[in-house]
Amino acid sequence: MRGRGRGRGGIGGLEGLYRKVTASRPDDARTLNVKSVLALENGRVAEAAELIGRALVHEPSERTYLFHMAKVCARGGWWHEAADALRRAIYVDPRDAESWYGLGVAFGELGEPDQAAVCWQQCLLFEPGHAGAQEALAKLQR
Repeated sequence: MRGRGRGRGGIGGLEGLYRKVTASRPDDARTLNVKSVLALENGRVAEAAELIGRALVHEPSERTYLFHMAKVCARGGWWHEAADALRRAIYVDPRDAESWYGLGVAFGELGEPDQAAVCWQQCLLFEPGHAGAQEALAKLQR
């Protein structure tokens, strides 16, 4: 029995189906975002970055797109760019715990543990039980 995933009918099949469904609106922001998500899931980071960048041209204040851009940048190892996208996401929604957590991760990767700690504390302010932020802060204290 074949599991779900990248095999026949998995993400690749979904990508083809999505292209057919969105053929009449290939350049709208939502379509570009979903294509970016699918490209990232298939390991095509540069293509995912280009697509989500185009979506952000249409809707520069869409928190979902900004957060996805940060995810793409993180996957590509582009931590400065990930931090920039997360700062913009936080500007749009200052109470978004996941963006604060992600910004902490980016600062950690950039070798700025004090900034990371501030972000994780802010994350916990908005989501007190956030396991990732709790673990990250505990690691810093060791």
